[in-house]
Amino acid sequence: MNALRKIKRLKAGARANAIRPVRRVGASHGGTMANWNPQRAHRGSERLDRERMQTRTEDIVSNDGHAASIRSTLTTNVAGPGIRPQSSLAAKKLNLTADQILEIESAQEEAFELWTSEAHIGGLLHFADIQALSVSTLIPFGEFCYLCRFLDEPARTRKQRNFSFTLQDIHPLRLKTPPNELMSPYLRDGINFDEDGEVDGYYIHTPAEINDPESYTYYKAKAGHRRRFFHCFRSVDPEQVRGVSILAPVIKLFRDKYDFLDYELIAQIVTASFPIAIERAIPPEGFDDPMSKDWDPRWYQNVDAGQILYTNPGETVNPISSDRPGNNFDPFFKTVIRTLAAAAGLPYHQVIKDFSETNYSSARAALLESWREFEVYRGWLVRHFLQPIRIMVLEEAYLRGYWKIPAGAPGFYEAMRLWTACRWTPPPRGHIDPDKEAKANERAIATGQKTYKEVLGEQGKDWREEFEQEAVEQNYRKKLNLPVLDPANVQTYPDEPEEQEEEIPKTGAA
Repeated sequence: MNALRKIKRLKAGARANAIRPVRRVGASHGGTMANWNPQRAHRGSERLDRERMQTRTEDIVSNDGHAASIRSTLTTNVAGPGIRPQSSLAAKKLNLTADQILEIESAQEEAFELWTSEAHIGGLLHFADIQALSVSTLIPFGEFCYLCRFLDEPARTRKQRNFSFTLQDIHPLRLKTPPNELMSPYLRDGINFDEDGEVDGYYIHTPAEINDPESYTYYKAKAGHRRRFFHCFRSVDPEQVRGVSILAPVIKLFRDKYDFLDYELIAQIVTASFPIAIERAIPPEGFDDPMSKDWDPRWYQNVDAGQILYTNPGETVNPISSDRPGNNFDPFFKTVIRTLAAAAGLPYHQVIKDFSETNYSSARAALLESWREFEVYRGWLVRHFLQPIRIMVLEEAYLRGYWKIPAGAPGFYEAMRLWTACRWTPPPRGHIDPDKEAKANERAIATGQKTYKEVLGEQGKDWREEFEQEAVEQNYRKKLNLPVLDPANVQTYPDEPEEQEEEIPKTGAA
């Protein structure tokens, strides 16, 4: 009986495994796949590959106009004039009234605004400038680093600062492993991990100077609950520990494009100089010996404007012509730029800053797509950098008495996340059709789909500041006996019919 059941199980297993999976073409070794054998960097080459790649991308964004445009576009749209926080405390969870919440939120925002001008250790950068520097560094290096500095009281008083907490920017190439620690099992590319894989600290390299040898300084990642070092990068691979530039997949194409355009430009310069070649038969007709005393040739090294050339006997003048660039230069070059823009997640027109070949619908679709990309960057920046910094600032502001917690509410350390909750206001989004978008916001507020806080936040404004300013202006109009503005009295106009969009001529580019 047992043998019969065993036979039945074997037959069932055979039926279950009767159909084998289809072999994937990507795993074959035939045809064009024969020599495709990707290699993984080993522990010793990981650091060298990263440093070489970061150095190349740094060179590209410094010398290539389109790479610089990508960095400028992302920096301007992600950080812009600075992402501002708006305190958003929960009254019910904190056991506070609405008036108490407004008072605390206002005090918190004033304290943080006071710190923003002191954010940089050297006093060179406002916090908005630090945000722009962070995004600008992220593009070529894929990461950025800041050391948290805490001034002691004498230094804080001497420098006339209200806060001791400041930030010092660190070049990503300075984050590296000391030579004597290359074999450490917990140290990887300048970052030291503990047994659980959590970052313990960072090694910062100081290059050798004339009188000082090179050195490596170890900084702990945290001191208690406070951050001591910010190393931020967007993770795209599992177990990733260092950043990768978004330009890395197309770095070779950038370099080839740069050389291609440079060679074409040189060819045009040579052609524009109108070079000529004098062709001569040897020996010239009528002279048996070109070196005889009767042979006194004329030589032309330069051709001036309006000059008439009289050649020697037997010579003819031939202009050197060039057929470059060819007819396919423009579509080919645009295809290259589109590839580079796609790697950066940007529309082609935003990279070249030319919207002459687009219409309203395509421009709006492109800008909405890029805006989603900017929001992803901005959300990542807030989570990993801006909000942790704000928590540290509000903690010091609380300890220094810039804002207070009313009696009966939970303590700061007891409910730190609740006391530091906020909404970060991004730079204002550009308007393609301001009238349509204003009407859409008006309907959204009227139907409860949006609040003034959300609508004004999308425009990079603080709703409290706007309401306070509106009240000031209304009171001043009353003082001057001017009519008080009433939205109900605004004259409305019927929507204009949509204009017929012109068809964009095809240029042959993909």
